[in-house]
Formats: sequence, structure tokens, C-alpha cells
Amino acid sequence: AEQIYKELIKDPQTRFVGVRGIMKQRLATGDTDVALKLAQKAFELKPKHEEVQDVLLQLQAKSHDWQGARKTLGVKLKQGKIPRDVHKRREAVLALSQAADVIDEENSIEKREAAIEANRLSPDLVPAAAMAAREYIAQGKPKLAVRVIKKAWESQPHPDLAAAFSEIAPIETPQERLKRFAQLSKLNPYHIESRLMMSELNLAAEDFPEARRALGDIVENEPDARALTIMAAIERGEGSSDEVVRGWLTKALSAPRGPQWVCDKCNTIHSDWVPVCSSCDVLDTLSWKQAPQNEMQTSTGIEMLPLLMGAFQDEMDEGDLTKIDEPAMDQSQS
Repeated sequence: AEQIYKELIKDPQTRFVGVRGIMKQRLATGDTDVALKLAQKAFELKPKHEEVQDVLLQLQAKSHDWQGARKTLGVKLKQGKIPRDVHKRREAVLALSQAADVIDEENSIEKREAAIEANRLSPDLVPAAAMAAREYIAQGKPKLAVRVIKKAWESQPHPDLAAAFSEIAPIETPQERLKRFAQLSKLNPYHIESRLMMSELNLAAEDFPEARRALGDIVENEPDARALTIMAAIERGEGSSDEVVRGWLTKALSAPRGPQWVCDKCNTIHSDWVPVCSSCDVLDTLSWKQAPQNEMQTSTGIEMLPLLMGAFQDEMDEGDLTKIDEPAMDQSQS
């Protein structure tokens, strides 16, 4: 079949069909480098061909040619092949990816501009907001960092935003931090992330009754490893027996992980946000959500639990922790 396509390439009238045919063959065999060159050639021959546009965009993103991908995306917008809101979102994803790839200190200005542009295009894109906030912090502009994080928190509270928010004032007492983070929580007070965050901060301030109040009914209605571990820490702080604390930890060790970066197309779970799914190679498909039941990862060891567990882990006998871990491991393997 490839020889037939090569013959078609010789004739200007059928050249596009030949190039596109070989491009598809290379994609099928996983030869993405050659497929990218062929997609670029096919795009030159027929820039309005939607399938070629999509293939070129995906291959450019996979190869981290962010500038090229942004140009291709712009062509799709001009030709009406993509809604304006989708274009704006994906332009933000590509700008963020471009910023993340700039690691040379000499290009720090370029990274800063790309991160801020990504946040401007899509203020609710969590990775863009976190990166833009950190760039503002590096510039000595904490008020702009606060504004960026608050805007994103209104749409989607997320641990990465809380982490960036903590970097605005790294040296503060637990009480000072609690007061400052309360401003963030109030923007979306009933969201589970806001409640978990405030519970953790009250734990750090050793206000265990308030930590329990902030947690509310999450452990009954939406229990995951993080919430159950917080509950164990509250029980420890209030002086409950080791048996009670271990009971909560046992539940935590076999509980779901909670929200993760999950591909909307193939359900692959990613530890961090990436612009292109590592499994299906599709651009901008990751969402912060619970993984489907058949894909859901469960925590099977202490290392999967939040760092706050360190506050009381030392107080427990190491052998007890091993005893807790073993049943969970057996359950996950059964």
C-alpha cells in the first residue's frame, strides 16, 4: 500500500492523498517523528482539511512544539473549525506548557510572560494559576499572586492553589496562616477542598474541635484517604486511644485516593497535570476528579497519605503501622 501512496505523491493532483495515506501508516506503526513531517506537508497542501489539522496539532503537542501547535490552533479558529471558548482554553494550555518547558534561567522572562498569559486566557486553569502566582511571587508582587489564586479558587479549589498560596507568606504562625487562608476558603466555603484545607490548618493550630467542625460530615458521605487521615489526627489530638486512631488509619489505608488528574477520554490517572495524556496522546483531556471505579487507585501504604500524618506517626509504634498496612495490602491484592 505504501508503494501505491508513493506513486500518488508524484502526481500533483493526487499528492495530498499519497502524503495523507503514508502519514496514517506511520501513525499506525508509532513512527510519530515521520508522521509529524508528513502531517506538516499535508497541512501545506490542504490547510483547511480538518483531520490533518487535528493530527498535526496532536503531534506538535506531543513533541512539545508548543509554538507550532498554537499556530495550528489559530488556523482552526480562523476557519471556524473550533469554538472560540475551546480555542481560548487550549491556547491557555499550550501557553502554560510552553512556560513549563522554559527551565533555563536566562529565559525566566519568557517563562513568566507565558505563565501569566496562560492564566489570563483561562483563569480557572489550576496549573496556570499556580504557575502564574509563583511567577508573581518571584517578582515581589504578592498582591497579584493573591488575586490570581483567589480567582481560580472561586471556580475550582485545588491543593496546588493552596500550596502556592502558602508560598506568599512562608514564615507565619499557624494562627496567622489560619486567618489568611480563611479569606480563600470563604470564596468557596462548601467545597470539599476548602473544608479539608481548613480542617488541616486547624490541626496545625492544635484547635482540634474546630478541625472536626470544618471536616463535618465528609468522613460519612465522601470518605477518602485524606479525610480519614485527618480524622485520625483529630482523634489523636483530642486524646483518643491508640485503638480509635488505628481504626481511622485502617480505613484510610484502603480508601480511595480522592480527586486526581484523570483523562476524560481514556480514564488514565496522572500524578501531575500534563497537557497531553500519556496514554491516548490527546491534548487537554485531564480533569481533576474522582477516577472511575474500575480505574480508581487506592492507597495501600503510609506513603500514600497526606504529610500531616507525620505529626502523630512518631507517637505510634512502628509495628502497629505495619499491622495496619498488611490487611490493606492483602485486600488490594485479593
